[in-house]
Amino acid sequence: MKSWGTALLLLVMTALGWAMYAVTRPDGTSATDEKVRQVADRIAYPVGADGNAYARSALVGNTDPKYFAVIGITDSPANDPQKVRVTLLFRVYDPGTSEDPPSFRFWEQEPVTACYRADFTYYGVTKGGPDRIRCPQDARPITPPPVQRTGVPESYLEAFRTILSGLPPTTTPDEVLAALRAKLPPMPVDEVTKLPWAEPRLDAVVENGAIGIVAGGGGSCLTGVRLADGTVAAWYPPRVQTQPGELGCSGQSALQLYGAPPPK
Repeated sequence: MKSWGTALLLLVMTALGWAMYAVTRPDGTSATDEKVRQVADRIAYPVGADGNAYARSALVGNTDPKYFAVIGITDSPANDPQKVRVTLLFRVYDPGTSEDPPSFRFWEQEPVTACYRADFTYYGVTKGGPDRIRCPQDARPITPPPVQRTGVPESYLEAFRTILSGLPPTTTPDEVLAALRAKLPPMPVDEVTKLPWAEPRLDAVVENGAIGIVAGGGGSCLTGVRLADGTVAAWYPPRVQTQPGELGCSGQSALQLYGAPPPK
């Protein structure tokens, strides 16, 4: 009898514990849980540069903030790939059956607004996440700023030839870079974001009277050379030659790539 009493007491306590958990757990349903889990898994790769990058990815395909919104973005820079580097707060609205025509309502499901916290390391969302949280009061949807387009515009091609031709016979890498920064055309404005393209990375080398220059960005690499005999060329090499692990995109590689020879 004593053992039966103890077992019954444990059963009652367990039931009470689950009841308390159900009462105190933040709002949400299996549908909102699954929605946020799918978003978190989708945006985990490729690894975002910062919280805004993760947020932009999360909002792809989720354009109506009534149903899905990012309401918090926190960056926590960390060198350890296992440490949290970005935290996002999501808000999800599930209308239940409230938006269904009466003839389609086989059962009633109340609308619910659920909020979640998702912590991201380099390897993705932390184990067990995202976690339900109580929705912060007065939280508003956040629209992260648009990202600048990266790349090397076509207008740089002729500019490379002109700048190389105008350099004095004797020059230094710093003087070459100064000429590039002063004389390259302004970056074009992206029609979608209305922002100018991000400035490309410039590099220059001077070696035995020859000059090699590059502008790199967005996976593109514009290469230019001026040889000691005055020969000038500028071209976009195939990416297979300039990617990491190959010749790369540098002033030194420009001189090496010229031996291909480059297209005129």
